[in-house]
Amino acid sequence: MLVNACIDGAGPFPFVIDSGSSFSIINKQVSRRFHLHEVGGAQQAAGIGCSTVVDPEQLSSWSVGELALRPQVVFSASLPNLEPNQPLAGVIGSDVLSRFGSVRIDYQKQTMSLGAAESESPTANAVVRGPNSTSTPAQFVKDVRAEAPLTIVARQGGVVAYAPIRFDGSKAQLFAVDTGAAVSDISPLLARSLHLANAHRSVELSAAFGCPVNLTEVKSGRWTLGSTSLPAQLVASLPASGLKIAGLFGSDILSRFGAVVIDYRSARIVLESG
Repeated sequence: MLVNACIDGAGPFPFVIDSGSSFSIINKQVSRRFHLHEVGGAQQAAGIGCSTVVDPEQLSSWSVGELALRPQVVFSASLPNLEPNQPLAGVIGSDVLSRFGSVRIDYQKQTMSLGAAESESPTANAVVRGPNSTSTPAQFVKDVRAEAPLTIVARQGGVVAYAPIRFDGSKAQLFAVDTGAAVSDISPLLARSLHLANAHRSVELSAAFGCPVNLTEVKSGRWTLGSTSLPAQLVASLPASGLKIAGLFGSDILSRFGAVVIDYRSARIVLESG
């Protein structure tokens, strides 16, 4: 899912809506064009299959559609092209999305709706395990097909939402809800411990920082989101290097439900009828 963003009134530029990214990112080419200023030392960032050095920079004036966003620190990095000669301008991560309380992404209508006015970024580290007593906006829960609690982790300004995924009735594993992932992924260690069958197939991706990766695939077997059964499918096995998480719950699954609501405030995920 892409959205058009403007910077200093110029644009629009294509940004990926990536709930699996804890921080928002801007392409180095765009950063240089608008002379963004560094506000700290370079940091190491991990993606699927690779890691890279990113630079924290101040983005003072930007907007999505006609909605002005708060000034904030973003990370400058080299990003892959969407198409030849069309670079991806940036990534809007959960650090931004969570400030609106909840977000609804409609894959069928290709729209994004925000649940509330933009709040300030979290300043303290916190873990919120849902669901809590805060209600999800009524307009977001009209056609609920599935729902589950989330675990929301805020750390050093970044935010990630994790959903409980079970394979064949085993212990729930926390997978990052990742609208920016084209395919869902599982750590190889977890796949082995669950004895998931090798599909003897692979999928080639251009990952977050532009490094091509070739991922082997395993068969999910019977698996669930919370108490809701998911269709059996192939799941990519994460490489040993890069992200160190149980897995990614990607847009290949989320899009089948038509729309997904990620409610950071009530720590709840809602999947709608497709």
